[in-house]
Amino acid sequence: MRKLSVILLLFLFAANCNGPDYDTFEYTADADLDRALVSVNVPLAEVTGGICLQANDELIPAQVERITASRAYVWWFANQQAGETVEYAIRTDAECADTEYAWEQVDDHSTRLVHNGQPLLQYEHPVFDPDNAEETKKAFHHVFSPVSDKIITKGPGGLFSHHRGIFFGYNQVSIGDRVMDFWHANDGEHLEHSRYLDEFEGPVFGGHIAQINWTAPDDEVWLEERRDIRSWVHDDNSYIVDISIEMYAIAGLIRLDGDLQHAGVQFRAAQYVADNRENTRFIRPADWADYPQDYELAEGERENMPWNAMQFEIEGNTYTVVYMSHPDNPGRVKEMSERLYGRFGEFFSYQQSEGAPVFINYRFWIMDGEAPSVEEIEAMYQKYAG
Repeated sequence: MRKLSVILLLFLFAANCNGPDYDTFEYTADADLDRALVSVNVPLAEVTGGICLQANDELIPAQVERITASRAYVWWFANQQAGETVEYAIRTDAECADTEYAWEQVDDHSTRLVHNGQPLLQYEHPVFDPDNAEETKKAFHHVFSPVSDKIITKGPGGLFSHHRGIFFGYNQVSIGDRVMDFWHANDGEHLEHSRYLDEFEGPVFGGHIAQINWTAPDDEVWLEERRDIRSWVHDDNSYIVDISIEMYAIAGLIRLDGDLQHAGVQFRAAQYVADNRENTRFIRPADWADYPQDYELAEGERENMPWNAMQFEIEGNTYTVVYMSHPDNPGRVKEMSERLYGRFGEFFSYQQSEGAPVFINYRFWIMDGEAPSVEEIEAMYQKYAG
């Protein structure tokens, strides 16, 4: 997702003698853009949700994300050559979208993001119950097949019950000599949904920002996580999931630590994959091509990969998930974890002062079918890394 990636942004009040006056802005691309998701920050009051942008005679679906009462981000998919400047008019009086992202309530503790009826993500946010801790100790996001209503990630139960969908945790979180395990969360620790900070629906993408509290057994909040997750369709067989995490140390100077098998933002495929792991493959960047695809990195093989891809099968259907780590992510040493039973993701350690934030960004490319080539994945990663 490209935010404010412009060389020139000029907001104008344009007069048109032959029709209404429309607010306009100019956008200059800093790279070749082929249906790239971009945004600008403009003065725009009251409007929310879907709008249209007009460039020449073309109407382009766009989406407004409010910043303040008087300013907003405008998002759209841009097609421009590097260095090309295009003037866009903001049209709130036109209809141009043939697609819609929306949230549906599944039950009291589960919401589902759909695109024209096709489910993409499902946010599971149970209220923690000490008497049913195993089922309620984590908030996480399920992932759906791009072409059906089948969930392709694992929830509670199965091999390693604490692995759930796209999830986040550390098995060694410490304040002084106190250490909590927010990965396994077997002793009353829990990651619990607190509230929604924002929700996004419209013709360009869907998502939300959820506050998740990392809470000790005595109910003291150690960390406040603001998980911003956004998703949009890439093509007929795949979609993108962007996760941006802003996390604050609440209870004091905190050390996030552990090891590459038990910490970080991770993806866990459905239990079927663990039961049929002989079909799992890892597709790695060219610098790691010497590792066989049907091999998982061993404990002593500490590799800092910018991206990784896992191909797996569920009931005869092949899926591929590409995991991309943004180059601005913290941590001097990053280590990729791989497990043929269907889990992979990146680990880094970090120390946070009380009240200070840490910012973490990842992109997932969810595909139906076999993995694209290394070159295709690398090109997608370079667009993300910017």
